[in-house]
Amino acid sequence: MTDLEVRTACVDDVPGVEPLVADALSRLATLRGGVALLEMIGLPQGAGPEEVSSALCGQALLAATTIVATLSGSVVGVAVVVRTEAGLDLIGVHTARSMRRRRIGTTLLDAARAIASELGVRFEALALPGDQTVKSLLEAGGFKARLLRMAADR
Repeated sequence: MTDLEVRTACVDDVPGVEPLVADALSRLATLRGGVALLEMIGLPQGAGPEEVSSALCGQALLAATTIVATLSGSVVGVAVVVRTEAGLDLIGVHTARSMRRRRIGTTLLDAARAIASELGVRFEALALPGDQTVKSLLEAGGFKARLLRMAADR
């Protein structure tokens, strides 16, 4: 896909990111840990697509960077990375349903990995229990599960 552009999101991307966030939020609502993942990056429980998109594209979340993939000027994918003490964590990647299986997710994953490389820090990715789509993307990108963290309180 030669017209695919990947870059850091800006406030002008909010309208294009919002439908992807709405789809991602509906998916997160079905997965264990989805709410905790959003809280981890500073989003309040119950935040809607517009609020989340504005925070992500406005770089309003401390330590979080949002990456968008655009095709002919339209946002077709989004990824969020968070800087931690240990390095950089990919906490989410979502592609427009109509654009899946075109390596957009892989391109976003590679862009996130490049940021970690530029910073000289380790790069890891998080996947929620039951999220086979993200797990498959990560495994195809060379990731291997090495730790499953479990909590008794959620």
